[in-house]
Amino acid sequence: MKKLFLLLCLTFFTVSALSQSSLIPYNRDYYHIIDRFVAKFPEQAKEFQTTFKPVSRENLAAFLNSIKEEYPNFSEQDKFNFEFLMNDNWEFTDSEYIENDKNWWDVFYTKKSDFLYYQGGNSTIHINPVFDFTGGKDSETDGVIYTNTRGAEVQGSIDGKIGFYTFISTTQAQFPTYVNNYISGAQMAFPNEGIWKQFKDDGYDFFHARGYFTFGLTKSIKVQAGYDKNFIGNGHRSMILSDFSSPYLFLKIDTQVGPFQYTNMFSELTADIAFTGRGFPGDGDYPKKFWAFHRLGLNITPKFSIGLFESVMSENATLAYFNPIIFYRAVELQEGSPDNVLLGLDFNWKVKKGISVYGQALLDEFVLGDLRAGDGSWRNRYGIQLGAKSIDAFGVSNLDLQAELNFARPYLYQSEFDNSYSNYRNPLAHPLGANFQELVLVGRYQPLERLSVVGKIIYSDLGEDLGDGVNYGGNVLADTDDRASTSGNKIGQGANAKNMYIELRGSYMLMHNVFFDLGLLQRNFNSELAARDLNSTTISASLRWNLAKRQHEF
Repeated sequence: MKKLFLLLCLTFFTVSALSQSSLIPYNRDYYHIIDRFVAKFPEQAKEFQTTFKPVSRENLAAFLNSIKEEYPNFSEQDKFNFEFLMNDNWEFTDSEYIENDKNWWDVFYTKKSDFLYYQGGNSTIHINPVFDFTGGKDSETDGVIYTNTRGAEVQGSIDGKIGFYTFISTTQAQFPTYVNNYISGAQMAFPNEGIWKQFKDDGYDFFHARGYFTFGLTKSIKVQAGYDKNFIGNGHRSMILSDFSSPYLFLKIDTQVGPFQYTNMFSELTADIAFTGRGFPGDGDYPKKFWAFHRLGLNITPKFSIGLFESVMSENATLAYFNPIIFYRAVELQEGSPDNVLLGLDFNWKVKKGISVYGQALLDEFVLGDLRAGDGSWRNRYGIQLGAKSIDAFGVSNLDLQAELNFARPYLYQSEFDNSYSNYRNPLAHPLGANFQELVLVGRYQPLERLSVVGKIIYSDLGEDLGDGVNYGGNVLADTDDRASTSGNKIGQGANAKNMYIELRGSYMLMHNVFFDLGLLQRNFNSELAARDLNSTTISASLRWNLAKRQHEF
């Protein structure tokens, strides 16, 4: 499969590259600022699609420049946010706010967003340190919890034609008990990461790396190839593809023609990992699997967009799946393969200025006769998301609210073979896998230019396996041949549990992309199996530099 990736990459390089930038790493706080301006100015954003993330710095800059004349009408907080985005992408915005009178010895931070940068001809290099030190106390964990991350981020462009990005970091951490339980539980996986090892007696040590290049194949076709994550959707969660698993190798082709955006992605994922006797990943030839995905997005009007997608998970990189305009289900049937095909759609409707409704529907398998029979057939496997956002809610400036419902039928994302919708043993989409229903409430308030407050309430009703070897439909790694029943299936079956996750966090920006956070987390997990009950309270403080807040919202 790697040979096919290399062949495609070499083929693209035979064509003269056009202008292209790096992409903006997915960060919920950062992208919320983008969403605010998109919601306020839907007309100017009609060709700026943000459903498939990350987005191009160049495309964001074009949108920001299109609303620049509205700057005098912004609230003081939005002026600050606008300047932040302009500065963070100054290479393409020609930001007038970027010069820094408080630079360090005329060497570092001569521009507000960059620790170091180089600009010569049509090439630029941006170098920034990465740091996160979090300390706190969890009521169910002995000693203190902490995260200690150090690293570097480098991005830029070469000759104005090739964009590039690389990120490396090393972390030692001690997490709250519920996170430790996830890592050592049935999933045997590390949220957001790949390989890990033990640090001291009860901590973790892990290395994180991402990197890719981008270029324009034609004016309308952009290519990205490398090792990173992606996120699809307008919600807090994604039922299609989230950033919950580790980075993966992929080739992505974006074609933008007016209001149409067509995205192809071909990926190599890690199907499973080998463990040492101590329960940590060890050396071995980890099995791989191939994932092909395509999505057609259309801005029908400046206020309404829709996307149709299809994906296939396979043990082998069948050459036919590299056809960018083929129907994967037809290929699967034609070749008599047991591959795992998913279909679905997403939409985003800006009902009026500042208010939007969004959603996703995902279909793994659907039999109309079984649905009409109402007997809970395991073959009716689907998931749905429906949510709404309000910008400047109730007329309060910079108060943004979001409500979201998610649910997934038992056995969604699972397969009879090693083709589950997973990577490095983590779900590719929702962190809970399947067999759940969930309510997400998020409130964001920015009372001061540099101060933001975020509150979240996430309530989930889910069904876990009992540990008796029977598959009740929640763990995406389980084999459908081991299902509990062919009929009579319902959400929450197995060991039913209710989980209430409540978080309050305040973040103050000390300087560009340097944050001080204070957080309070209350998590109450109550299961039919009393041994799995866990109610905990966590308090924490952190200092972050060019890094998103690490969160475990499950």
